[in-house]
Amino acid sequence: MEKFNSTVLLKVARPDKSNAALYLNAMFLLMLLAVGFVTPWSIVMAYFLETIVIGLLNALKMAFCVGFKRHNGGTQGFGIILFFLVHYGFFVAIQSIFAFTFFELGGSTFFTDGIAVLKNYWTLLQLDGMWLLLLSIILNNCFSFATDFLGEKRYLNFTASELMIKPYLRIFIQQFVVVLSGFFLVYLDAGFIAAVLLIVIRLAIDLFLVSLRDNSASIDKMADWYASKNAEVSAEEVKKQLKIFTE
Repeated sequence: MEKFNSTVLLKVARPDKSNAALYLNAMFLLMLLAVGFVTPWSIVMAYFLETIVIGLLNALKMAFCVGFKRHNGGTQGFGIILFFLVHYGFFVAIQSIFAFTFFELGGSTFFTDGIAVLKNYWTLLQLDGMWLLLLSIILNNCFSFATDFLGEKRYLNFTASELMIKPYLRIFIQQFVVVLSGFFLVYLDAGFIAAVLLIVIRLAIDLFLVSLRDNSASIDKMADWYASKNAEVSAEEVKKQLKIFTE
């Protein structure tokens, strides 16, 4: 694999057309936080709500894949999308209960009942500036969906079954970062640091995914390295999974 050094790091972080929206969104959030228009709680919880946005857009991606395949003689039906929405909904609900309970045990005044998921989500929407933050996150995700998935016709490369598993690892990572930021917010009373930490870490993760997605050579190297360590898995299979993960 390519040795990780400062050159690689600069390549990933260098602003360009492929990651411009990510930088603009991060700077917008930092600006809102700096001028006091939103609170650290609002920032942390907005990223928490993004879990739902990502799931809904993934279902839409699956629908495009099914529609294209059926138009060209495929037999897969739209029932798989309903299955994904139900399964993903349970996944998000369980993670939500865990996070809300975590904040409740930390003495949060926002969440007093960790298992009251709908009530807690409604509470989130009442936080200062939340609707603007949510609008920013929705627009950022929809822009990526329109320009990347639709604009580059990526639905030609995947099946709905393959995309069904795509959000889970990413969401797990995102929720972990949210809880980590929440630890600073609730237990260390360092709200501003928590919000900035979340924005920066999330930006770094997204920059890495975009860089990996747009650099087929990096994917090839990672796949070849992993396949060389695991004889039962082919490099082509690993490449496919990496492309799905970065989608």
